[in-house]
Order: sequence, then structure tokens, then C-alpha cells
Amino acid sequence: MAINSSDNVVHLNEVIVAMVPFPEYSHLSQLFILARFIASHNIPVHLLCLADQSQTFKQRVQDGLEVSNIHFDDLSLPSETEGTGDADNDLPWITFLLKKLSEPICRTCVELSTNAKRLVIIHDNPMRTSIGDVLSFPDVESYIFHSVPAFTRYSLFQQCTDIVDGDHEKMVQQLQDEFPMMESCFGPYMAMFVKMEREWKLNSGEFINSCREVEGKYLDLLANESTHNKPLWAIGPLHMLLLESHDSSSSTTRHECLAFLDEQDVNSVIFVAFGTNTKFSQDQVNELALGLEQSNHKFIWVLREADKKMDTEKCEGKDGNFELPKGFQERVEGRGMVVRNWVPQLEILEHSSTGGFLSHCGWNSCLESISMGVPIAAWPNNADQPYNAVFVTNVLKIGISVWSWAQREELMTAAAVEKAVKTLMGSTEGEGMRQRAVELSNKIKNSVSHGGLACKEMESFISYITR
Repeated sequence: MAINSSDNVVHLNEVIVAMVPFPEYSHLSQLFILARFIASHNIPVHLLCLADQSQTFKQRVQDGLEVSNIHFDDLSLPSETEGTGDADNDLPWITFLLKKLSEPICRTCVELSTNAKRLVIIHDNPMRTSIGDVLSFPDVESYIFHSVPAFTRYSLFQQCTDIVDGDHEKMVQQLQDEFPMMESCFGPYMAMFVKMEREWKLNSGEFINSCREVEGKYLDLLANESTHNKPLWAIGPLHMLLLESHDSSSSTTRHECLAFLDEQDVNSVIFVAFGTNTKFSQDQVNELALGLEQSNHKFIWVLREADKKMDTEKCEGKDGNFELPKGFQERVEGRGMVVRNWVPQLEILEHSSTGGFLSHCGWNSCLESISMGVPIAAWPNNADQPYNAVFVTNVLKIGISVWSWAQREELMTAAAVEKAVKTLMGSTEGEGMRQRAVELSNKIKNSVSHGGLACKEMESFISYITR
């Protein structure tokens, strides 16, 4: 699935693609990769996002920004919108933001539609509330991009509809209270969004950032039950597109984490990272630190400002960062790194010294880990993460749960962290997970290679929108 020219070339402005990501970095980064692939077919692509987010993205990402037919269209919000977010009640703020984005998104799409015979809108699932007004225009098609796995989408559908699959239902019953329920993961506002999905029939098709080698059964179930006989493309893992155009070993600014990994044995280091929206208390950070120390395994731990932003008073040390246990860094010197800023996660997972991933189980992180053959210690927090964790541990069997979803209100002890790390990194059980992860990795790499299933599905989409 390399990014290059194709026989499916259309004249400029026959089709214009507008992408509307959910206003978070990880969502923008995934749609940007998709934009690069579409743009390689001589189709102009416009990314519609908030100005500050596009600026941050451009500062962090270098590859692909030079592509001439990828454009960033900055969206401006009314001045009264700024600064009205409620850090303790994120979901009402999100619904308010999506409503306010509707007008600038509609205005931009109308302008784009005047320059194309067909305007194709690709949007993150929650953004459908912001683009509804545009879909009444002639020659406009919309396609939903799902950043969660087919397993998670099917699980959510099953909980809010009468969809039943015997094997899936049996697994849910076996897990009992360990299987997540929608309201406990998303809260009432997001649960409302999910329940509305069955009534959403205005889209022309759907994408899922996954592949049939990983989720064939659940992709088929979704195709039969949830897309109203419209196309469903499995186009992932999208990040595999970047690996063919980026060689970290040749970089002149090699990250310190990669230099650390270069000095370690194969599969000897566990990578610890929890995404950009996980929130921890200071007590939880202390337990995690002691668990990593007591495991006696080597580690790279990403402990960023984002991990505390929702719980400032409880999480901040005097310097504005989490405080680590006294003497911790001295005791783990030489075998453990604590990193306070951005790291090249994909390159770390790709490194041969990385043997495990302690993760929040965001789907992007799961896909990156699976595609690199790295097993996962699952520590989900909210939203789709608990479902993704079940998929990784109980369906794919390439991971271990640090804790069950029924324990989500409890403080995770150092002993639990130590046990999970030792199981993943130093046991026969963990080695079996690693072998299964490597087998899946090989299947995924075949899928995204020229002529593979994921490559064919991407080409199918290009043919469909240029028909």
C-alpha cells in the first residue's frame, strides 16, 4: 500500500475530498495518512480542522506536508466559544463544540463544492453532527471514518440494538461483569451518539481502520447488520503506509529512546504509554512507578503533561509535573527511562528490543503494537478502550489484562503492575502471546503490501469515488 501514483488518475476538480477529523491530534494524524494516499491519485484533499490544531500538527509532522494537493483549511469558531470548556465535564463541552463547528464546516464545504463535479466528505464518526447541513447539497457524498475496531463497534451495536451473534454473546456471558457496558465507558452523552447510529442513513459508505486478517469475522457482521447495504472498507492499519516512506535509522535527529533501545537485548524492554487523554492521580503514578521498579524489567515510560491535565490539584508536583517516588530514578538508572515529552511511539514499537507494551488500548496504539508483533498489557480507561482491551486479550489472545473493568474505580497497586509486567515479559504465557502477535504482524504486512487485501480495498474506494 505504498504512497505513489496509480492508474486511477482523475482530472483535477473532477473530485475534491474534504476530511473532517474529530478535534484531537490522534484523529487528525490518521486522516492525514489517508489524505496522503488519496492525494497520490491526483485527487485534491482538504483537511478541515481548528487553526491551533493544524499548527501543532504541522510542527510535529514533517513527512507529507510538501504534497501539493493536500491543503489545511483552518476553521474559526465564534469568539464567545473560546475558553468556555469545562475540564470536569468534557462531554457537554464536546457536544457544544461540534455544534459550533457546523457553520464553518458547512461554509468551507460549500466553497469546495463549487470547484468540483463531486465533493467527497470523509469524517470521523462523531463529526456527522457537524456536517449534516452539507449533505442536502447535490453531488456531495459522505463517508464515515471509524477509528475503533469492528469488534468494538459490533459490541456497542449489540448493547443498544437487537443484534445477536452466538459466539460473541457466549464470550460476553463468560466474562460477565468484566465485559464493559456502554454507559460505564462513554457516559450518557456518548451513549446517546452510539444509539443514534442505527438511524444514520445519510452516509454513502464507511471506513474502518483495521484489516480482515485481524477482524474478518466482525467486519462481516458489521457489513451484514450496520451499513444499510452500503460499502464498508477495511483500510488499515493506516500507519503502515508511513513505514514504507520513513527510515528512522537514517535520521540525523535520532530520539534518545531509540538510542537507549539500541543498547538493549531483543524483546527485553517494555514500553509504557497511555495516550493523550488518560488521567492519573499522584497515588496511581506512585504505584505504577514502584510496580515497574519491582518487576526488574527494563522500561521506557512516557509520563506527559497530558496525563494530569484533567486532575490538576491531585496530580501536579511543585514543578507542575508528576512527582516520582523518592530515589526512584536513581534506583532504575540504566534500565529504565522516564520521558516527559513526545516520543516516536511507532518507531519504539518497531524496534527489536521492545518486547511488550503497557497501554491504555486506544485503537491506534493497539494497531501499531499488533502490526509490530508486540504483545500488550492492557490498562484501559474509558470510551472504546475497555472494548479494545477485551478484543486484544480475549479474542486475539495477544495480551494480558492489568486489571478487570470491574476494578476501574480502584487504585491499581504496584503488585498488580509488577505481576502483569513479569507475565508479559518473562513467562511462557507471555512468550505465547508474543508469538501470536508476530504471526498477526506477518499477516498484516502481507495485507498492506502490493496486491494485498488492504491495498485492494483502498484501490476499491478510489475507484468508487472516481466512478
